[in-house]
Order: sequence, then C-alpha cells, then structure tokens
Amino acid sequence: MRQRESVHNEGFKEILQRPEIITWRAILDTQKAVFSILESNLQKQGSTVPRFQIMFFLYFEGPMLPSIIADKMTVSRGNITAFLRRMMTDNLIKAVSGRSETRPKYTLTAKGKREFEKIFPGHAERVTKLVPAMDEKALNQLIKIKENAENLSKSMR
Repeated sequence: MRQRESVHNEGFKEILQRPEIITWRAILDTQKAVFSILESNLQKQGSTVPRFQIMFFLYFEGPMLPSIIADKMTVSRGNITAFLRRMMTDNLIKAVSGRSETRPKYTLTAKGKREFEKIFPGHAERVTKLVPAMDEKALNQLIKIKENAENLSKSMR
C-alpha cells in the first residue's frame, strides 16, 4: 500500500511543478494575503468588503440594478439583496426608479458618498503599497486568466 501511495504522490509532485500550477498557486496565495489585509483595514473603518465593493461600483459607475451588482461581485442575487437591504437600513444607498423601468436601480445616498469618500483614499493607498504596477504583458496575462475563467464558467452552465 505504501508503494502505491508513493507512485501517486510522485505523480502529484510532477503536477505541482507545471508552470501553470505554480502560477495558479502564486496568484491564490497573493490574493489571500492582499485580501486579508484590505479586509482587516476596511473592518477597522466600519465597513466590509461587499459593502465597499457596492459603494465602489455605485460611486464610479452610477445607479445600478441588483443583478448587475451581483454579476460584478460574482455573488448570488439573494446575497446582493441581503447586502442592499442592510445598506438601505444604514442609509448608505437608496432605490431609484425611472419611468420605464420595472425594477429599481440603486444609488448612493449623500451619507453613502461621504462614507465612501472617507474610506477610499486610505484603501487606495494600501493597495498602492501592496500591489506593484505591472507592465502591459503581465496585465494582459491576468486578463486572459479572468477571461478563461468566465468562458469556462459559461460552458459549465
């Protein structure tokens, strides 16, 4: 039995040495480390990552449907509904409806804008300290990874 496990382990060790697997592990480890620091700092400022993300999208892109926010955050519509309700309770966002729209879009309230404008500069500064600028080739490789994931996700539906 030991010998058989050894054969499998050797095969796994070879898999771990593939450049794509090494890259994936580096990206995953980096994402976890960066996310942890940013999440901790947002919590110290009374926010959460989802709350910050929603404020970010609404601040820079304007009023948005919940389904669009859910897609951007890659979370379920049920989760977005819960996030939006809490943010409405905290008076950070409000629902707005156009004349021809059946579903409301959400936008930041004045309080939400103030809170985002208070948090964002420090958050951006931390990102700048954590993440080095990448050249166009490296950025394109990251974009390609994201596109591959999106395409694979679509093909699995």
